[in-house]
Amino acid sequence: MTLYLIQHAESKRKDEDPARPLSKKGWEDIRKVAEYAEKHLHIQVSQIYHSGKLRAQQTAQVLANHLRPTKGVIVAEGLDPLANPKMWKNRLTETAEDIMIVGHLPHLSKLAGELLTGDANREVVTFTNGCIVCLEKGEKGLWKVRWMITPEVVPKCDDTGLRLGAPIEEARKILEEAAAVAEQRIKETMRCMHGSPSI
Repeated sequence: MTLYLIQHAESKRKDEDPARPLSKKGWEDIRKVAEYAEKHLHIQVSQIYHSGKLRAQQTAQVLANHLRPTKGVIVAEGLDPLANPKMWKNRLTETAEDIMIVGHLPHLSKLAGELLTGDANREVVTFTNGCIVCLEKGEKGLWKVRWMITPEVVPKCDDTGLRLGAPIEEARKILEEAAAVAEQRIKETMRCMHGSPSI
């Protein structure tokens, strides 16, 4: 099973708009990430879940327009910023389908910590607005980080698909390096939890 965790794209401040829709930059960022995910990461999911907040809904819809989830986009409980991550940890044991979750901090960070280390308070992945973190469940139900991508490392493309920014190979290297950093954090966390001596 593959799980994609996405922090909603940048939104307007509450004093600008109480509903906090995506900002102009937020729209641009998530469209860029979604286009790259469609063309180069070949993401296929059955469903995209999002919280009931407008910024998450708008982010999910842009992703859905490019990735076309087979079962659509669904507003779901337990994805608000302060929701208990154990709800979704338990829910993920009940499905083998590849899915995407669009949510908020600190919930996404806690969910990643819960899945990867069993401790929701361990920050092993650093989320940013509009980023995608790809987790994979392997043997014995253990989760690992496959890659992560942020709007800043996505190569810019024009309407014809020509690369105007960093080469795709360079972006792929950045994704792998980010995943390696997350994996190292997990190893350090597990070492501390099991009381292994420092070397």
